[in-house]
Amino acid sequence: MNFDGLTRDASGKRTDKTGARDLTFSRWHRDFLSRRCYATDIDFLEYRIENGEFVPKAFIEIKKSHVKQKKYLCSANTRAVLELARRAGIRFFIILYDKPSDDARKLNFWVWEVQSPRQMDLYNEKRFDEFFERYSNDQLVSLIERL
Repeated sequence: MNFDGLTRDASGKRTDKTGARDLTFSRWHRDFLSRRCYATDIDFLEYRIENGEFVPKAFIEIKKSHVKQKKYLCSANTRAVLELARRAGIRFFIILYDKPSDDARKLNFWVWEVQSPRQMDLYNEKRFDEFFERYSNDQLVSLIERL
């Protein structure tokens, strides 16, 4: 067990300490910097520790399943993270989820591994099923574990 003073669950996994997102710096950035300064948060950087080294595996953008519009899924922010993934030589996923109950094992997932800006150009909500693949909890666990 890692006793580094950080909040952890019984299995040693890091937990969210506050349950609330601190937007102080985000507000500062919007209020004080010019319109030529862009920033985005990154939902997840999936990484491993191999032979004591950090190895980035994928950036993952997370959205609720009702968010299917191109303006949200293929925004400048999302494109910036895709470009960062491309430059880092790692994969980039957009994962949508639906929570039909309080049981985390019953989440529904839709996964799109975006490989190029061109794919984003071609995305259309009416062709959602051509871009996103339905995943069960176990399938998503397997995908992420095998990165």
